[in-house]
Amino acid sequence: MSGMHQPAFKALYSGNRDNEPVLHAIDYEDVALTREGAMIVHHGARAVMRQYMPAADFEKLTPAQAVALFVDKVFWEEHSGGLIMCTEMADKNLCLPIPKAHWTVKGDFGPVQ
Repeated sequence: MSGMHQPAFKALYSGNRDNEPVLHAIDYEDVALTREGAMIVHHGARAVMRQYMPAADFEKLTPAQAVALFVDKVFWEEHSGGLIMCTEMADKNLCLPIPKAHWTVKGDFGPVQ
C-alpha cells in the first residue's frame, strides 16, 4: 500500500497572490481528525452518498467508512492551516474542507481514537 501514498507536504499548487491557496499533498495516514473533524467528514460523506449513490443506505455509514471515502487526495492549505479531503466521483473530485482546529498530524496530540 505504501506505493499509493502521497509524499507528505509535497507542494501541489503555489499561489502567486497573498489570498490564493497554497496546497501541499499529505498522506492520509499521517492525519488525525478530532471528534468534530470526523463528524464533518461523516456528514459530508452522507451528503455525497445521497446525491451520487441514492440506492446506498447512508444511514448505516460508519464514521470509519466515511473517512475512507475521502482519502483519495488529502491536502494541507498553508495559509489557513486547514485540511482538504477529496474523493473521486465519476468525472469530478468532491472535497471537504476541515478547519485547522479539527485535525493534526498524527503524534501531535496523543492517542487517536
